Amino acid sequence: MKKILLLFVMGLFVCSGMHAQIVSSRSVGIESTLQRPSETMWYLRGGLNMAGFAGDGDEDMDRKAAYNFAVGFQKPISTIGAYWGMDFGLGSRGWKVEELKMMTNNIQVSPFTFGWKYGITDNFYIDGHVGAFVSFDYLGKMKYDGESISMGDWEDDLGLEWNRFDAGMNIGFGIWYDRLNLDFTFQRGFVEAATDSEAYTSNIMLRLGVAF
Repeated sequence: MKKILLLFVMGLFVCSGMHAQIVSSRSVGIESTLQRPSETMWYLRGGLNMAGFAGDGDEDMDRKAAYNFAVGFQKPISTIGAYWGMDFGLGSRGWKVEELKMMTNNIQVSPFTFGWKYGITDNFYIDGHVGAFVSFDYLGKMKYDGESISMGDWEDDLGLEWNRFDAGMNIGFGIWYDRLNLDFTFQRGFVEAATDSEAYTSNIMLRLGVAF
């Protein structure tokens, strides 16, 4: 009887040990799955925008220094460097003709961007990308000879029917070193800036970025 009881107790210990090992293995597997890093890379990017216009209505218009800032993400769609992404930010567009200067500030959204990263080394990548953008001017001023006219008064004071909405495409090229990015992007609008103006947004952006 004692031998049977002893064997029974030993069996309980063995079963308990096996159960603990199984539970531990499952816990490690679940933990590893939960801690697996996301493939999506978020970034902040901002810098200089040399704003201008293109088209038949851009005669004598020079570029004006402005800005562009954005937060966005890139998500891989293949194992060879292709990705897609989106971004949201604040931008600007404008021009100058001698003493006459104009600039608007806008909200910008890039609903999609497709790109490809080519690795030169483990930390150094070349990044080419193309995408679309939409924007809405929420504030703007035109300055001449010390006088400033707000965008809301352009139609009444100047007879200029300004189109606050814009949409077009982005074409860019950049480099990544570890988490740091230097990006060059050309932005071209497809919507007339003003009624019957035949002038379209033409921005050249040079921005610095960081991934997080």
